[in-house]
Amino acid sequence: MSSKINNLFSEVNNVPQIAEVIRVIINQLSDPDIDLKKVAKNVEKEQIISSKVLRIVNSASFGLAKKISTIEEAVVLLGMVKLKTLVIASGIVSSVPKIEDFDVKQFWLDSFSTATYARWLANAGGCNADIAFTAGLLSSLGTILIHLGQPKEALEIEQLIKEGGHSRLFLENMRLGFSSQDVSAELCKFWKFSDELIIPIAQSGNPLLADSTSKIACSVYIARQISICNAAKMTKEETLPLIHPEIIQKLGFPDVFFEEKLGDIMALESGLDGLLE
Repeated sequence: MSSKINNLFSEVNNVPQIAEVIRVIINQLSDPDIDLKKVAKNVEKEQIISSKVLRIVNSASFGLAKKISTIEEAVVLLGMVKLKTLVIASGIVSSVPKIEDFDVKQFWLDSFSTATYARWLANAGGCNADIAFTAGLLSSLGTILIHLGQPKEALEIEQLIKEGGHSRLFLENMRLGFSSQDVSAELCKFWKFSDELIIPIAQSGNPLLADSTSKIACSVYIARQISICNAAKMTKEETLPLIHPEIIQKLGFPDVFFEEKLGDIMALESGLDGLLE
């Protein structure tokens, strides 16, 4: 950890913690032999998480024919892939406090979109879609820690972003000496996540600077850019020129890939907004 990021962590009164079951699930994202019943029982022990998950599962957006009352039932009806998405998102959202003068709800909506787009891109590129989703969800959490530890500087950066002209990545590096993605990667180390997740998060601020570029990091980088453009209500035509051609090449996509697929990506919905209610 760099001395500047170390100083940031020391200035945060309470570094966010996550439930042990969330850490276990995230560290087993690549494990095809994960014990689903054991996971379900552990999730049910976390009342805040399980209640949020069950509420969204029983919402109209899922359109289930009967009311689900246990996480184990949700596994059977939804499958573990969808349930893992809901549980991870719920656990991470629950770990982050509200911050004065910062729109946490919009932050999560942007993070949900980034995670959803990253999963789609990773799947199209033959990468682990669950890792990409989780990396997309976590990759900007450093923004929260910067607001908690250095609120004055964080608010100044937010104001400069609103005024336009420079990206968050540029402003954070110029004003703080590190980026949100750098902080997010350190937070994931603090949470004892695996390098399989930490490395793409660390690289996702600017994947082209890495000696060995992670395709998942490229997926998250592009996903974040699309999310920013979508939040600004930019059209496909306005967004397309902003997608970095070298990063497209790193993903192995043909030059015309985003011309053909960008509209479909921008139309994706996370299905996670109910976690914020």
